[in-house]
Amino acid sequence: MSEGGKISTRKIIQTLVTIVLLGVCVFIMLSASKVQEEKKINGISINIYNEESCQFVTKEEIKKALFYNRHIEPRKISLKKIDLKKMESILQTNPWIKDAQVFVDNRMLLNIVVTQRMPQLRVFDRVGNSYYIDSSKNILPLVDNYNHYELLFINVPEIKNDSIGTVLKSKMISIAKCIKAHKFWHAQTSQIIFNSMDDIQLIPVLGNQKILLGNADNLDIKLENLLAFYQKIETKIGWDKYEILDVRFENQIVASPSLPWDIPIDRGLTNMNWVKTIVGDIPEKETATAAFPLSNRDNAAIQKTPKDSTATKIQAKKNNSNPL
Repeated sequence: MSEGGKISTRKIIQTLVTIVLLGVCVFIMLSASKVQEEKKINGISINIYNEESCQFVTKEEIKKALFYNRHIEPRKISLKKIDLKKMESILQTNPWIKDAQVFVDNRMLLNIVVTQRMPQLRVFDRVGNSYYIDSSKNILPLVDNYNHYELLFINVPEIKNDSIGTVLKSKMISIAKCIKAHKFWHAQTSQIIFNSMDDIQLIPVLGNQKILLGNADNLDIKLENLLAFYQKIETKIGWDKYEILDVRFENQIVASPSLPWDIPIDRGLTNMNWVKTIVGDIPEKETATAAFPLSNRDNAAIQKTPKDSTATKIQAKKNNSNPL
C-alpha cells in the first residue's frame, strides 16, 4: 500500500474516534441535564422590596397567584416543569407589582423577587371612585384588608385617559411631593380639596381652619409663609382664632376670624407652641422663612380691616414693636 493510502486510513480512523467521543460527551451532557431537570426544587425564597413601607403585595398573595390558583404544590414541582417567564408574566398582571424576577439558583431554590409600586397620594373623586396614584402617574386600585395612609385629595374630577387627566395627575403629584417635603405640613395636612386647578384648599389635622391655596404655583413659598404665620402669630393668640387662612395672594396672608371667638381662659394654652406639639423641634435649616419679613426687626403687623369686615390682613410691615 502506498504512503498516501496509509495517511488516508489514519485520518479516517481519527475522524471516527472524534465522532464517537463527541457522541459520548453529548450523551453524558444530555443525561446529566435530564437528571437535573427531574430534580425537585429544595424550597422557595420570596423577597418583596419596600415591604416595610407598604403591604399592597404579600408573600401569601404571590404563592396564591403562582401555585395555589394553578393547583401546583411548590415543593413537589420538578425543574423541567417550571416556566420562569410565565411566572414573571403572571406576577406582572398585578397592578401593584412594578417588577418581578423569578429564577432558580445553584442551591435549587426558586427565587421570587418583587418590587412594589409606591403610592404618592389617594384620591376620592366626584363620582365615588377611590384609588391611589404613584409617582409615574399610574392609577392603582384599593386592596382588601389593607389601608395605606397617604395624602388625601377629595372632590377630584373623574380622571380619564386623556391629556386633561394626565395634567391633573401631574398637578396632584407635584402638590403631594411639595407637602411631603415640609416636615410640619406633612404631619399637619389632613386632606386637599381639589375644586379646580386654581381652587385648591388644605384642611389641617389640628385646628378648624380652611386654608385657601388658590393654584399650586409657588406652593413651597405659600407653605413656608403659613408656617411662619403659625410660629409668629397663632402660637400667641390661639389656634382657633381664625377659620380661614387665605394665601392666594403673593406675599400676604388674609385671615378671617371665627365668630364668636373668646380668648382662652388658660393663658398657658394660648401661648402653647403648636408647631412643636405636632412635629417636635424643627431643625434650623427646615424652619420656615416667610416671603414677608418676620424677624425681630421686621415683625408682621396685623392691619385690621373696617369693623364691618371679619378679615384680618397679615402683611409685611416694618415695626420694632410687638403687635401682639
